[in-house]
Amino acid sequence: MILSVSRRTDIPAFYSDWFFNRLKEGFVYVRNPMNIHQVSKIMLSPEVIDCIVFWSKNPKPMLSRLNELKDYMYYFQYTVNPYNNGMEVGVPKKENIINTFKELSDMIGPKRVIWRYDPILLTDKMDMDYHICYFEEIAKRLKGYTDTCVISFVDLYKKTRNNLKDTEARELTAKEMMMLSARLFLIAQQYGITIQTCAEEIALESLGIKHGKCIDNVLIEDLLGVKLVVSKDPNQRKECGCVQSIDIGEYNTCSHGCKYCYANFKESMVFQNRTAHDPNSPLLVGNLKPDDKVTDRKLFSFIKVPEGFKIGDIVKLKHPSEYKRSSDFYGYGINLYKIREIKGDVVRLLNVNKDVPLSELEPVAVDGIEDRWIYFDPMIAASIVFPGDEVPSYHTDYSYYMDAFEHCSDGKKSYKAIVEKEHLMYVHEIQHYLRKHHQSDDLKINESRL
Repeated sequence: MILSVSRRTDIPAFYSDWFFNRLKEGFVYVRNPMNIHQVSKIMLSPEVIDCIVFWSKNPKPMLSRLNELKDYMYYFQYTVNPYNNGMEVGVPKKENIINTFKELSDMIGPKRVIWRYDPILLTDKMDMDYHICYFEEIAKRLKGYTDTCVISFVDLYKKTRNNLKDTEARELTAKEMMMLSARLFLIAQQYGITIQTCAEEIALESLGIKHGKCIDNVLIEDLLGVKLVVSKDPNQRKECGCVQSIDIGEYNTCSHGCKYCYANFKESMVFQNRTAHDPNSPLLVGNLKPDDKVTDRKLFSFIKVPEGFKIGDIVKLKHPSEYKRSSDFYGYGINLYKIREIKGDVVRLLNVNKDVPLSELEPVAVDGIEDRWIYFDPMIAASIVFPGDEVPSYHTDYSYYMDAFEHCSDGKKSYKAIVEKEHLMYVHEIQHYLRKHHQSDDLKINESRL
């Protein structure tokens, strides 16, 4: 599972002691926002938590304790906005949160600290030029400390509108969104930062800005070096691309006091909940009540454990430079090999004269990156040629095998559809499926590139 900590409140800023206590205890209780007496028990074992996504405007309280997260993969969605304390009442000074951002990035790397510049709203004083000016100022300071910036535009829902009633804040028009996004893209590009949107209907691809996922399976796969079997989160709105996660926060508990916040409804409730917080309780707010019903949440890892290797499988090596391939005349060094023989913990690879430990082999992900030199070359049955007939010619198609799979069918579905339906996420798993159902996998490495 993926743990969200948290869309509903800033746990790193205000409840980090509670969170680390929960990790030590190994579980947390979470109230259902729609039914407060329905409580889920969430186990926090590293065996089931694939990744933790932290959301914060000030994770400073966590920095000295990151070593307690050594058994978990995690990354931060870190908000740095251009607003003053009239709009972000309890957020620390920008200089302090930017320094904390840099400190965190130095500790865990820029890929794992994502800058959120959201939500974007306009007032008479905070106009388009204001955002352009301050976005560049922040981007300049965060250069080299983050790879990605997430932007979104304010939606004035009833709760948000009520919080902003004493301000002049308004939503942007579609034209303003396009104009501002174009400028922000150019600024971000100047400082080596990629921009993506969060839960936005507007299409900005023509500007170079793609729809993003804050809880991002692609990023998590990259960080873990594995593939995940995970779907879009059905509990999020249609425009949201985030994959499934479990959020352990609670509404009306954040003390930042941001006027645009959707997670706080009443200041009096925030004060009441903050007062009821017990860092030793399994619940973020208060303790269990007699009429609460606790249910164990069924949890499992999303990580796709690859099938074991067999003779004929296409694999990659952890240290390819240590195993020279005799066919690689031009030194392309493509990290793709076919297993010729398996003897216990040792394998022989095609065109490699050196024995290779089985532990040196790694599966090749189906992602168009390392597997892009693989093509599909099915055997064509020989045809009878009668005197005077034209001899049929055959030309090998060296294009990417997944593109070829779109046009190949088992009579019912395309091979590509089968790969998706069966969750075949590694090349050798596709080979196993094809051998089992079609007696031959016909996947080959493009030797012309070796």
